[in-house]
Order: sequence, then C-alpha cells, then structure tokens
Amino acid sequence: MVWMLTSKRIGWKDRTKLGERLAAKPERAKFISVILMLFAFILAILHLGVGSGLFAAIVILMAMGSVIVLFFPFRYVSMSWIFGLYVVSLFIELFIR
Repeated sequence: MVWMLTSKRIGWKDRTKLGERLAAKPERAKFISVILMLFAFILAILHLGVGSGLFAAIVILMAMGSVIVLFFPFRYVSMSWIFGLYVVSLFIELFIR
C-alpha cells in the first residue's frame, strides 16, 4: 500500500494525512516500502530457515499484493478491515501449531 501511494495513475480521494505526506515525497515512500519488505523477508528467513523462508516470503508478498489489488480498487472493505485480516492471519500462522 505504501508503494501504491506513489502511483500517479491511481487517484485517491480519501487519503489519510500520512498518505498525503508519503505521496508528496514518492522517493521516501518507496524507500519505506523497500525497508518494510526487506524486514519481512529477513523475519521469514530467521523464523523458517533460508530456503523455506525465501519461498514463504515470496508467497506472502504475492498473496498480500493480490489482496490489495483485489479489494482496494473496488472499496469493498476498508483498510482497517484488510489490516485486521492480516493481523489475524499472522497470529494464526505464527502462534497456532
């Protein structure tokens, strides 16, 4: 979502103040999104090992991208709902074995 803020093709009418600040400086938004992705990749590798961590990180990245592309343009659900779904999925993945 942070990377999408930098898009000139996607117009948002109801951006938050943080979204407006990040969209005003696209280099900063892209840097933040790259740092967040690297952090997620490193955590997956530390938690699952090198091979399975890289594979899981790529699958998770593709799944989150699909969820954003599927739900965001049509405004079926709000960002808080998507974030809540992500947190619940993360909780299930990490703590229930």
